[in-house]
Amino acid sequence: MSNQRLIALNKAWEKVKKEPTVWDAIEVKDKSFYYKIDQETIFLSSFKSKELPSSPYSLTPLGKLLTKLSTLANIMSRRPGTEEVTFYVLHSSPQPGILGKSVDKKMLKVAAPPLIWRRQQIRERITQKVRDYIEKNQSFFFLDIGSGAGFDSIEIERLIHRINELSEYSFDRGYQSLNIDIDEKWLNNNQILTAKLFGLNHHIARENISIFDFWKKSQKSTLDQYDNLIISCNGFAEFLSDIELRKLYKEIFNFSQNFEGNVDIILPFANKNKEQETLGKKIGFQFKAKDKQEIVNMIEEIFTNYKFTYCEKYSHILINIEK
Repeated sequence: MSNQRLIALNKAWEKVKKEPTVWDAIEVKDKSFYYKIDQETIFLSSFKSKELPSSPYSLTPLGKLLTKLSTLANIMSRRPGTEEVTFYVLHSSPQPGILGKSVDKKMLKVAAPPLIWRRQQIRERITQKVRDYIEKNQSFFFLDIGSGAGFDSIEIERLIHRINELSEYSFDRGYQSLNIDIDEKWLNNNQILTAKLFGLNHHIARENISIFDFWKKSQKSTLDQYDNLIISCNGFAEFLSDIELRKLYKEIFNFSQNFEGNVDIILPFANKNKEQETLGKKIGFQFKAKDKQEIVNMIEEIFTNYKFTYCEKYSHILINIEK
């Protein structure tokens, strides 16, 4: 890369990193999530009790009481591992319950910091890889497993559009984002937001399918045209059985093995935490957190000859795997 091109891109990145991300456009009003684009607000999802599904858990009496006192507890019990939980935590605005906002505020104080840290780490990792590819002028394919609303893909699109606007050296190599999720509602929200933000000028696709079914039909040929592959798997692995989790990681390994270019895999996970487990049992929440060493051993066993690093904070660990 020429020094002139690098200087221009660095100046553009300095401006872009100070701008609001797509997550900053989320608004909460009337117990619902909205996305604000200029003067327009787009409805995403309601977290009113009457519009949420029944809890998949058998809540204890304490759990039933807590879900009445705390909006966050109510959302976590009815929509575990979903965008509703993430967006509520990121917004961190306590909503009134029977006793006002006090219980919800306490729940957020406990639950928000680790989830916010985890979300930030994933975003920063993806952003850094995209920046590397733009500076090298290399193509890439981004696969988001359990994407929900696919905000990572929308943020990638935003970044590339802004860099192309701010720098005379536009990114002209191919790229593609693919969101995989079984939640049709949130994939539909992704489609609506993508159209509103970028019109037809985007590279985002989505499939409403189980990741295990996706593996069965995926074709290696779709990846051959790209220099780099990013795989992100966030938000639902903790709700898989041990057998399903191992199968998922093996399938990710096999999929990445078929790719000849550089591979970067992002696997966040919740560590075992005695306090959280005790609280979960008292309430009736089910959360399959694992011991850090157990996850590390599984990664070493499955991703042979790959390099991996990890960082951890609170009760969460973010594993980065590279080929």
